[in-house]
Amino acid sequence: MAGLAAAHGRTPPQIVLRWHVQQGLVPIPKSSDPQRLRSNLHVSGFALSDAEMADLITLDRGEQAAVDSDEFGP
Repeated sequence: MAGLAAAHGRTPPQIVLRWHVQQGLVPIPKSSDPQRLRSNLHVSGFALSDAEMADLITLDRGEQAAVDSDEFGP
């Protein structure tokens, strides 16, 4: 992921957000950090190739790997 982000001059979170947008999904990023909020908005102006999109799909570890925020944390 870091290599892909560096190749596009973006951050890994921006790559993930762009991946969602290119699939026609509406990501809802959450942050209280003003700089991160601004960064999250800058996902236009570049596109991931079909090969990059396919590579990112292989990162999916399935539902069992997900953390339920209702059950984890303070």
